Amino acid sequence: MALAARDVAYSYGDRVALDGVDLEISPGVLTGLLGPNGAGKTTLMRILLGVLTPDRGEVLVDGVPVDSEARQHWGYMPQERGLYPGMQVGDQVVYFGRLHGLSRPETTARARELLDELGLTDRWDQRTDKLSGGLQQRLQLATALVHAPGVIVLDEPFAGLDPVAVAELSDSLRERARSGCVVLFSSHQLDLVQNLCEDIVLVNAGRVVLRGRLAGLRAASSGVQLRLNVRAPDRRWLDRFQGAAVVSEEADEVRIAIPPGTDPLDVLDGARAAGRVDDFGLDLPSLSQLFLESVGSEASAGSDGLVGSSRVSTARGAEPVGPVEARRGGTTR
Repeated sequence: MALAARDVAYSYGDRVALDGVDLEISPGVLTGLLGPNGAGKTTLMRILLGVLTPDRGEVLVDGVPVDSEARQHWGYMPQERGLYPGMQVGDQVVYFGRLHGLSRPETTARARELLDELGLTDRWDQRTDKLSGGLQQRLQLATALVHAPGVIVLDEPFAGLDPVAVAELSDSLRERARSGCVVLFSSHQLDLVQNLCEDIVLVNAGRVVLRGRLAGLRAASSGVQLRLNVRAPDRRWLDRFQGAAVVSEEADEVRIAIPPGTDPLDVLDGARAAGRVDDFGLDLPSLSQLFLESVGSEASAGSDGLVGSSRVSTARGAEPVGPVEARRGGTTR
């Protein structure tokens, strides 16, 4: 059950929030929605959920336009708290389950399971406004999951959580993804997204500027560097690799920037032909680097009058560069 947006546009008066957004969220994987403040992430989520009607474009599941009946079976966790402060924790989850059409016995059983899963077992009878901010965040997630939704959309679900709560919520989302759910969430915590998500969608100025498998995007980036400890009399062996450049050099260790499309194994074989290689490793750019690279490129494009262009970097299904380590025993950072 893939969730897709096709040519989605939306404006608040004269301000364009989304400008022809295309994306597809696959089931079975965690997808992170990223972007600077004001990029259009929350607007996009609200359109996916039917809260806003797009000026142009459509939302589809498995190629079929989504209606309100289909969305009844989705789960949504807004960034702003949507809980009733005077209601007890257990009653809160049961109430939201009932809104989704579950019977009281069924929703009560699911509520107890979820509160146990999220570390709130002993809070059943406690008023919601007596919980800490982090516990209220867990409770809000429970209200979004109580009806076992097939599509889960979460706006900043990890905001304000301590590391233990982050780990517990991450496990819950992984479990839903493994069961075949579509799971999309936004976050400003790029390190967390890098560790948790397989797919990412990066939005900037109302357009998707980067999307696909994170491993493939990192491997295809211009920031890939190969570290080599090679005993060679000179670096002329590197001349045959067009675009490769020495970034730093100390004693026998050389760090080489590899242009996209260059096979690191070819560079390694070239080094081995020139001398003995005692150590090597592949350094892939972090998600933070990809983020800054993509957003910075878009800003530069805007200064050149290309803001309306539809250039998007994609890496759907791209192979990670991991075979370097698997085949040759090197390390990756």
